Amino acid sequence: MDTIGLGGVYLNTLTPLAKGSTTDLIVGLSTGKICTRATVRRSLPGRGMGLQFVQMAPEDRARLNQFLLQQDAPHKASAVPPVSNSQLAISVAEEPTDPLLFERELKQLIEVAGKGTYYQLLAATPESPSKEIKKSYYAFARKFHPDHHMDKSEFIGPLKELMAVVTVAYNTLKDEQRRASYDRVLAASGAFNLQRGKTESQETVEECLNQANECLRAKNFVGSIVWLRKCVHRAPDEAKYHAMLARSLATIVAYRDESIEHFQKAIDLDPWNTTAYFEFGELYEEMQLPWRARPLYSKVLEINPVHTKARERLEQLDSEERSGKSPSLMSRVFGKKN
Repeated sequence: MDTIGLGGVYLNTLTPLAKGSTTDLIVGLSTGKICTRATVRRSLPGRGMGLQFVQMAPEDRARLNQFLLQQDAPHKASAVPPVSNSQLAISVAEEPTDPLLFERELKQLIEVAGKGTYYQLLAATPESPSKEIKKSYYAFARKFHPDHHMDKSEFIGPLKELMAVVTVAYNTLKDEQRRASYDRVLAASGAFNLQRGKTESQETVEECLNQANECLRAKNFVGSIVWLRKCVHRAPDEAKYHAMLARSLATIVAYRDESIEHFQKAIDLDPWNTTAYFEFGELYEEMQLPWRARPLYSKVLEINPVHTKARERLEQLDSEERSGKSPSLMSRVFGKKN
């Protein structure tokens, strides 16, 4: 093994696997053994292959992160004890900058933010000292703070939400009293496991909905998206889950196209749901598409003629169009303002 980072590993071999194939790895590090599933992203016959980690247990990711943090120079190659039963050694170099690797890791962290613990999110354990948690937090911020990715506009929204959750996690775990209180909550919920010992397949729709509502109360929209996706997966014909997921997706600019799809699905399943029509219209207004919002507000009034908010929004749109603030049909077609 040549280089390893949070997102993947490079393996020297004369006979690399084919690009796109998947393999299981067991890697011995100074912080313990890690097991992971990886997909081959680059394959160079006679030289080696680059693999992206696609599945790794939180405890294994914590050991990997601890190993990387322990290196004297995290961004320079440095030899470490060899892998068991091998004459090759692992070294640490700059983490992969492949956009696909970054996006995959971001999605994995969003998943942890929604269903995991603060310890898992910071790649730590309940036994980790505050000093180690601080190092992990700053390493996380260096890699995932949105200010470092201004050239990736599609990731800015998710990164902001993720950093907000991670900051809350860090502020909780760095304070002894707050950390002790948090540990008691985890212990009461099942041995430091917010999933209460259930596998994903055992989680009911009601349990997923409860988790989503907890995230919504905390304004953790990334977390609510994770749990509401599960609700939709388990009950695909329930309009309310599509509508709730659409609302959470609408809070993140990068997910608004998907939000539109779920609003439309909610309306298809329940064509008398005035709330879905109204919130769908609000989304189009936020996207500066008032001509798409108008028929949705009109539909609300068709179903419920006394819906005050829909009437107010239509009147506001009429006022803006008369004043020239809203683009006309011709200006939309030719890209010009009134």
